[in-house]
Amino acid sequence: MLFGTHPISTQIGAHVVVNASVPHERCPNCGYYELDAEVAELIEVQAASVVMSEATEPDPKAVRIARKALGMSQAALAQELGLTQETISRYETGALPIVPEYHLALAGLLGREERKRRAGQNTLQLAHTGTEG
Repeated sequence: MLFGTHPISTQIGAHVVVNASVPHERCPNCGYYELDAEVAELIEVQAASVVMSEATEPDPKAVRIARKALGMSQAALAQELGLTQETISRYETGALPIVPEYHLALAGLLGREERKRRAGQNTLQLAHTGTEG
């Protein structure tokens, strides 16, 4: 296993988010890699943040992944956004499309979480992420 930086793709619902340069160990022969748990969690928060910020209609799975990346229950997220738990559940199942102001508010929460996690990881520097598809 060799330590270096390599691109990592994360599937968030129907969206693929590519982080251009993630520090991790990778096997030079087969490409197998391992991520530190804190790095993996930060990548998930970043990817969910990108999808919520850039997708015009995030898929219901993306809403659930974003909530989980925040470490929140449906009730806690509902309270944070001024909604009901039932509304969050409907967003996550696709029974109700998430309205733009709420997916942008969710992006803001994810951005705050990302900054908090980065502050605790002075040596962790992940490159800019972008979406595909």
